[in-house]
Amino acid sequence: MNLTIDAVSKRFGNKLALDEVTLELTTGVYGILGSNGSGKTTLMRILASVMKPSSGAVYLDGKDIVKMDHQYRELIGYLPQHVGLYENFTAEKLLQYIAALKGLSKEKTNEKVEEVLTLVGLFEERKKKVGKFSGGMKRRVGIAQALLNDPKILIVDEPTAGLDPKERIRFRNLLSTISKDRIVLLSTHIVSDIEFIAKEILVLKQGKVISQEAPQTLLKGIEDKVWSVIVNEEEIPHYQEHFKVGNINRVENRVQLRMLSDTKPNEEAKKEVPNLEDLYLYYFDEEQL
Repeated sequence: MNLTIDAVSKRFGNKLALDEVTLELTTGVYGILGSNGSGKTTLMRILASVMKPSSGAVYLDGKDIVKMDHQYRELIGYLPQHVGLYENFTAEKLLQYIAALKGLSKEKTNEKVEEVLTLVGLFEERKKKVGKFSGGMKRRVGIAQALLNDPKILIVDEPTAGLDPKERIRFRNLLSTISKDRIVLLSTHIVSDIEFIAKEILVLKQGKVISQEAPQTLLKGIEDKVWSVIVNEEEIPHYQEHFKVGNINRVENRVQLRMLSDTKPNEEAKKEVPNLEDLYLYYFDEEQL
């Protein structure tokens, strides 16, 4: 299976949200990394066939998805960033209702609802009203509804926003588990969500894809740029002015700064192994998170 995005642009009035994005995706997890306003959600909505591009096209195995119409949408599972759920429905009834909207037969519906509830760890909670669920449980209901039609392409936009660390780990593991025979696109600005599960990371900035590489390849590009220094507290403003400073940690009565710099920040600076948070800082330090 091959999903090709060919010079896709999207305008909203005078604003260019996507600028000739060209990508080629195959089976596996792809992380789309970008700050708010980078075009992540717009790209996701186009790939989910919710929105049409202003120019360019998307092809699935050589076929234009606009011309495929419902044949393409039957292959899609989509979890938008903000999804409305009928909170007076039980999880089971809600999924049965959505399955009916997706055209599943009654026999297939019962089978798939049980299957996806088990997959997301909510089978024992299936008789409880969704309104009583935690934020993490609601997101799991969201991914369950996206999986009802056994999609070949799963698109999830900011799935862990607002979740506690335990739920975020659960969600990442779930996406990794279900990616075996699917294209999974995970849009996020939380770098730890994709660090260990993405086969490639697409870095999207101001509507352009500026990099598409495996995580370790991206990190290799900044391996000589990450440093830590221990300074006095009054020195912090100086380093923040001259370097991209990430983490600030207290070390006894001094402060340890982790920063990006092309050259050694001072004589005592130590080189550090880069991670995806450093990568995010490298690309998006000047942008609003």
